[in-house]
Amino acid sequence: MKEFFKNSFAKVYYDDTLDALFLEYIGKVPNDEQFILVNKALLDAFTKLKTQKVVADIRKMGIISLASQEWVLKSLFPALIKHLDGKKLYHAQLLDAKEILSKVSAANIKNKSTQVAEGFEVRQFNDETELKSFLKNIEVS
Repeated sequence: MKEFFKNSFAKVYYDDTLDALFLEYIGKVPNDEQFILVNKALLDAFTKLKTQKVVADIRKMGIISLASQEWVLKSLFPALIKHLDGKKLYHAQLLDAKEILSKVSAANIKNKSTQVAEGFEVRQFNDETELKSFLKNIEVS
């Protein structure tokens, strides 16, 4: 486990056993500026790694604004995909089924993610074990 970033509400780390980069929210995001700061740290870490897997653990994130959601779709996802230079990006979200606010934001991003690139989709999980099984079974190119 290698940590790239940590503040009071989020951390970015690489799990080598799953070959995946994680953005885990450990508290509610205070504002758009802080949301983008954390996601830029995720992008920076991603460009230093060879992985094709990114996980956003948004169980404690709270709701994010439409502007932040648009930033993910128009800036973050395209930059992650560009870095992979033709390889497939695997993106998963870990949700809390009882946390309605983050689920709304996540559903919006998932539904619009198909417009980012052909074949790109966001997978959603409510169960950590299922998520880890999915990550372990991805055959990357």
